[in-house]
Amino acid sequence: MQDPIYNRIKNQPRPTLFAASGVVLLAAVGLWISSLLESLLPNASLALANALYYLPFMVLPVGLYALRRPGLGDAIRLKAMPVLPTLSAALLGLLTVYVASLLSAAWGACLDALGLHGLGGVAVPRNERELLLDILALAAMPAICEELLFRGFVLSAWESRGTRFAIGVTAALFALLHGNLYGIPAYLLVGAVAGFLAFALDSVYAAMVYHTVYNTACLVIPYLAANQEAADVTIDAAAVFSLAIQTAMIASMMAMLLATLRARARREGIEPIPRIRRPLEGRDRAMLLAAVLVMTASMVILLILSTRGGIS
Repeated sequence: MQDPIYNRIKNQPRPTLFAASGVVLLAAVGLWISSLLESLLPNASLALANALYYLPFMVLPVGLYALRRPGLGDAIRLKAMPVLPTLSAALLGLLTVYVASLLSAAWGACLDALGLHGLGGVAVPRNERELLLDILALAAMPAICEELLFRGFVLSAWESRGTRFAIGVTAALFALLHGNLYGIPAYLLVGAVAGFLAFALDSVYAAMVYHTVYNTACLVIPYLAANQEAADVTIDAAAVFSLAIQTAMIASMMAMLLATLRARARREGIEPIPRIRRPLEGRDRAMLLAAVLVMTASMVILLILSTRGGIS
């Protein structure tokens, strides 16, 4: 008698590991192509520049693959989501901004001590119109397209080797694709939580909501701060203690929300596929290695340029 989990994996159409790694490689190469297009079209809007990257290098490959594999929608979790879980995903996005910023600050301090320098951040919008355009171009569009690729397509492919393992792999690939060494802790955290939400709520739309809210908060908070008078901040023992208490409270809220969603998943009969260990086939290994090498090379090149002052 065969294991029902084995039958579930075998009978459900899923992207192959070769295809998943190939699309990630295409997205990595697309970053360089889109950078070249931006240099050729210096007056193009930010929304157009992002559309020229995300649509052909992420959405189109996934869509074409799905057309050739009927029934793939269930595997990549294109399923509607109830209101309350949607609100929980949104709240997690807000809470993650705080935790991710602290992780990035600590990580950045370590890199600074080594003489490395981070990449220049996104310019703060000057008015509400620019803020709205940035939310659409830098928050919503990237979140939707990246989650379709990573927590939809790539997670489904790697899940045949275990759900928790797949969440970890997709979080790592997600972090590498962004090419920013300073942002690694934040990208890993966002990728892991987004993967958990896609699994626990059985919907990639949960990851999209979470990621969109996170991106939006990362834009809105600096905008609001820039429009307020700078306040003198004194770093002393009391301030450090207060920060530690706030961090503990935020982390506890995140843990409780995640535990609540996991309990809901159990009630709905949503269980992770256990870890299945087997070696990668030759072509799967080669495609994955190519994707990782291209993304790593991009990160190293950008780091060298920023360290030498080539990027501001």
